[in-house]
Amino acid sequence: MSDKVALYRSQYPRGTVLELTAPIADDFSPKPQGARFQVEYMDDQLQLHGKWLPPERGSLAIIPGVDSFKIVRQK
Repeated sequence: MSDKVALYRSQYPRGTVLELTAPIADDFSPKPQGARFQVEYMDDQLQLHGKWLPPERGSLAIIPGVDSFKIVRQK
């Protein structure tokens, strides 16, 4: 496992809640600024997977360094 993957996995453990500070303009599942996301895991491509909290839904991953977000609650 690369050092970057290990670092990100320690920063965003399962259960961490993130909030977008800028919208994600995805063609199939756009997300507005303020949307919240609960982390389940980070894959080897440095993408955070989890679930969008209501009213949002879908399976869009968050990518640190690409998407803008802040930690709201960390487990």
